[in-house]
Amino acid sequence: MAKIGGARLPQGISMQRGRYRVRLYVDGIQHSLGMFETLTDAKAALAIARSEKVRGTFVPPAQRRRDAEEAKRLRAQTALTVASWSDTWLKRLEDDGKSPGTVRAHRSLLDRHILPAIGDMPLAEVTEDDIDALVEAIRALPSARNRHATTNGVWANAARTLRALFNAAVAAHAGGLEATPVHVRVPKSVRVRKVEEGTDIASPADVRAFTEGMPDRMAIAVPLAAWCALRLGEVLGLQRGDLEHLDAPERAVLHVRRQWNTKAAPPEYTDPKAGSVRTVAIPASLVPAIRAHLERFTGPGAKAPLIPGQDPAKPLSQTAFDSAWRKARAGVRPGFRFHALRHTGLTLFAQQGATLTELMSRGGHKSADVALRYQHAAAERDRALTDRLNEMIGE
Repeated sequence: MAKIGGARLPQGISMQRGRYRVRLYVDGIQHSLGMFETLTDAKAALAIARSEKVRGTFVPPAQRRRDAEEAKRLRAQTALTVASWSDTWLKRLEDDGKSPGTVRAHRSLLDRHILPAIGDMPLAEVTEDDIDALVEAIRALPSARNRHATTNGVWANAARTLRALFNAAVAAHAGGLEATPVHVRVPKSVRVRKVEEGTDIASPADVRAFTEGMPDRMAIAVPLAAWCALRLGEVLGLQRGDLEHLDAPERAVLHVRRQWNTKAAPPEYTDPKAGSVRTVAIPASLVPAIRAHLERFTGPGAKAPLIPGQDPAKPLSQTAFDSAWRKARAGVRPGFRFHALRHTGLTLFAQQGATLTELMSRGGHKSADVALRYQHAAAERDRALTDRLNEMIGE
């Protein structure tokens, strides 16, 4: 027994740096019960531990700490709901550079269909049956998209969002989730609208007719989309300062720096589609029309929208543009999509001998696979012209 001030300390208690250290042997193993400021507290702790040892209920303090940490972890798992994780997940998508459109699509599906059903459930408690029931409920909704598009219906898109959400949770060990409960089979997304070969290419005469059919203040959008290979959002996103060297048509260019994002609430300027920031040479023959449009319809500042809406500080709304476009195409090629003007321009650009790199640069393509389509179109055109030449040679 240790001594202190001439008195012996009880067995199991010792002095260490002015404090009382308490230890107890249980089944041949020494356990530390802690450090105490007073001898009274040390004796009390030792007495309690000895009593627990006799009753067979003794739990080492180290084990108690581990149990407390595990309980804390389990409480955290229970606290992390699907709704809480979805906010974290969407923020990570934004931080990782996912397009605003992709994030908005996920958020819309979550808010409308997923979170009302399972948003309050702990992430780790969602089962495969819960997911299957949710997807079937969405699939049963009276939605036209659900009826006509098996692979692109609302149910399929919701299933894809669920799969991405839970896969990310597993990868991040969020909420203690170890395996995804999402096992819904979704066929690979396919193009619902079948376009016959050649029908999505406009002739220069078609482009002129489309342009003439549009209201004067919107007409410039048609040749810009066709001959500068622009998406509608990029056209509406153009500002006066994005068009340069219009006084020297052979050097005229436009800069794609933003898009007018009609899917934002409210609509706003956002970055263009990933990889789409670019500078595009303007055909010299188009410059006079651009200059005339700027003089008549565009405000004087560098940030003035090229095609202003009712509010001169903002671009024309897509709703107003789409209405005008439908009327313009009706007298030329009913059903022709505005986006196909871009396809037209890139196809004809490829037929002039553009390289893959040049096509990717002009179209703002991040993937070479898309640009290769236009090279294939150019190769087919070369073959057709060669066949016509062959007919002449054979005469």
